[in-house]
Amino acid sequence: MAGNSTPIFGRIGKIGIAQIAGVVLGADLSDGDAALIFTADATNGSIVNEVRVKYLPGTSTVATAFRVWINNGGTLSTTTNNTLVTEITIPAITTSQTAGTTDFVIPLSRGGIVLPPSYRMYATIGTWSTGTFLVSAYGGDY
Repeated sequence: MAGNSTPIFGRIGKIGIAQIAGVVLGADLSDGDAALIFTADATNGSIVNEVRVKYLPGTSTVATAFRVWINNGGTLSTTTNNTLVTEITIPAITTSQTAGTTDFVIPLSRGGIVLPPSYRMYATIGTWSTGTFLVSAYGGDY
């Protein structure tokens, strides 16, 4: 069978959301603890173009590593089912009701990551925080 020579565009937009608050989510996912931020369409798969991280207004946090993972739809605590896609350092911040905070935008390679059917995207942080991270993943289902 010939490969697809026509560009594929998402048939419907999709936004995945999660909050990470007051917990260290495992560095390698072996404890099975992570925030689910996106689930690919079960039939045709999906594309994720970018991930955004923001602090919940009124909360503060310490510096941490923020990591994005892809899971193949299998058991999360089985490390061979997961791969680390990217990570960034998020600095400590004290939020305010009078000043905005930084948007951390993580563009994903080559215009987006294509997730096969039922694959999932997770996020973790490396340092315990009293603040709350708001995480969103933007893409679409095929």
